[in-house]
Amino acid sequence: MKKAEAIQLLVTEGWTKADASRALVDIDFSLNPDELIIRRASSSFAGQELYKRQRLQAAQKGMVTKRTKEVTLTQEVNRQLKTKSLRLTSKNQELTEVNSELQKDNKALKTYIDQIRLRLSLDMKQLLKFEDSEIRRELAKWFSKTQG
Repeated sequence: MKKAEAIQLLVTEGWTKADASRALVDIDFSLNPDELIIRRASSSFAGQELYKRQRLQAAQKGMVTKRTKEVTLTQEVNRQLKTKSLRLTSKNQELTEVNSELQKDNKALKTYIDQIRLRLSLDMKQLLKFEDSEIRRELAKWFSKTQG
């Protein structure tokens, strides 16, 4: 029997090709072994070794499942963070626009205040020209308070 035929024989009985190859690794196929020799070699491999391999495979599948869940969870967290980032970016842009608007309003208000102060100064200058010193003193006090 050739090695390919021996592997096919074991595969038809539910073995994987890799396990069949491992079980037959010690057989010298140049001597044309018969089915009995193939079955003896496979039966020694099928005991403890196959059980050990199945346990290892189960453990690996468990690790893969655990890692897959971690990756899925991480992807979900990343998706949530991306959504939050987009929302915050949008809010930040809104706040920047509002801040620019407020800066323009503040500049306009400062201009109005400067115009009012100038007008008060001019009116005060006219009032200080009158002769009553008590009125002039009180006006000077009031004027200094309005200048901040």
